[in-house]
Amino acid sequence: MIWQDRFESDYANGYDEYGRSLGHQAWKNADAAGSMLTTVSDFARFMQAVMQGKGLHSKTREQMLSPQIQIASKHEFPTLSDQTTDENKAIRLSYGLAWGLYWTPYGEAFFKEGHDDGWRNYTVCFDKEKSGIVIMTNSGNGEGMFKGLLETLLKNTYTPIEWEGYTPYDKLPPRPPLKQHKQVAVDAKLLDRYAGRYAIPPDITLTIRREGDHLSVQENDEPKQDLLPESDVDFFSTTADDAYTFETDTQGRVTRMVLHTDGKDIPIKRVD
Repeated sequence: MIWQDRFESDYANGYDEYGRSLGHQAWKNADAAGSMLTTVSDFARFMQAVMQGKGLHSKTREQMLSPQIQIASKHEFPTLSDQTTDENKAIRLSYGLAWGLYWTPYGEAFFKEGHDDGWRNYTVCFDKEKSGIVIMTNSGNGEGMFKGLLETLLKNTYTPIEWEGYTPYDKLPPRPPLKQHKQVAVDAKLLDRYAGRYAIPPDITLTIRREGDHLSVQENDEPKQDLLPESDVDFFSTTADDAYTFETDTQGRVTRMVLHTDGKDIPIKRVD
């Protein structure tokens, strides 16, 4: 659940939808929503253990793989969308304890997704047949393969692909071209003034560091991103579509920065 030095010689590197390297994730603190590092073979053994009930009381396993809440949302994300549908009633799409569930002619299926920048993972198992698949990719485009793999290897056409948002690669619209940026030279003293910690309550901290002639930004324990200057106050990421603008008060003190991402402008207050 946290990075270890012994991983330095053997790890996968993540890449975004445009093929840009995102670096490896060296988590210093455990985070249930994304810090687990594992291998395909180890996770496959874990899935075999869940299918066979190893280490689980039978009642615990029954509860875990029984519907606790029915799913009527049109899509899995965004989570706060109130759009509903009856499209998944036929497969009884629901959630048990930690596992997604649906029913097919092959019997009950339980599944789990993994989705982060540069990482797209999926596993599904059929409890009756004791068969399943583990898919791990280190690409932001990985989910485009899921439908083809599931239908070809498992003959499974019942996966709620649309609900999960797994658009097949051959049906994806063309990606818009990346915005072009031009790096300019900025006074080193100005870069030093921007260095510090900025926060989005309650639990997101962005650390800005000077890295020679440019800056870097790091969100909590995630990989650092280089930020190159295109003006005295505007910087752009080399590995994402994000841009940042630093703001000062009337006395010239840096009080916050504004993150420009996905068409939104998010003000982030400086905390030290």
